[in-house]
Amino acid sequence: MENDNFTLKAHAKINWALNVLSRRSDGYHILDMLVQRIDLADVLTFEQAQDLQLHVVNAPEHLSPHDNLVMKAALALKQATSYKGGARISLQKFIPTQAGLGGGSADAAAALLGLNRLWNTQLSVKQLQDIAVTLGADVPLCLCPGLMRVTGIGEHITPVSGSREYPLLLIWPNAGLSTAEVFKAFDLKKERETANLDLATKALIEGNIPLIDESCVNQLQAIASGMLPAINQALLHLKDQGALFTQMTGSGSAVFGMFNSLDQAKQAHAALQHEWPICLMSKTLTR
Repeated sequence: MENDNFTLKAHAKINWALNVLSRRSDGYHILDMLVQRIDLADVLTFEQAQDLQLHVVNAPEHLSPHDNLVMKAALALKQATSYKGGARISLQKFIPTQAGLGGGSADAAAALLGLNRLWNTQLSVKQLQDIAVTLGADVPLCLCPGLMRVTGIGEHITPVSGSREYPLLLIWPNAGLSTAEVFKAFDLKKERETANLDLATKALIEGNIPLIDESCVNQLQAIASGMLPAINQALLHLKDQGALFTQMTGSGSAVFGMFNSLDQAKQAHAALQHEWPICLMSKTLTR
């Protein structure tokens, strides 16, 4: 049968812009973000099985399979649909963890999509997103392709048409940051540079580099780089190698540089890969 064995990619994301609007009483923050999926991806394989099994390649040492968001997504889908069977899931990790690239969220979203297909539970994307938001704020957006405006705690998603493919170079400083700790420190900060997301959207669609540089801001970057100075060092190295725009993604600690061409990104990669062990070429996805 078609659904007996198949593979899905769980694509990472970058934040072109991130404003923190407020903090809810439950600790979640209300955000306004411009997010785009990129071609860097983990790979999940799904097979029918009597019970739930998860095998992870390149898993973080501290994380057991039962704590993995893929397993939590599978259990949530089983509960929502009353499905009685199981699945054998293989997850191969390529996205760095604690990087702000949404790796765990992308894995959970791919698990929901894959198991919905494997189990023939026939939930819509909206129904999957209702489950996804219970797993983490970034999981609903990882069910969507391309460029999007994301508000609330991550549950309100507006696709943006006309997005472009931009060559990227990603650097992870070989140290993660706790999202909770970054937001906690941000809450104490008074002066904040603000992104103009309407202008940022226009700039990205038009390919207007000066306007991208002017309007795209990640409000968490200043706090995160104070906690991990290697973030600023990586950003400077990308600029020195010709990146047209550089920024941290999410709550860190990964940064990205946007280049004018694939060849320029390749040259920067060749120059920086020995300085930064996790230095990855990528590109934005338009769909």
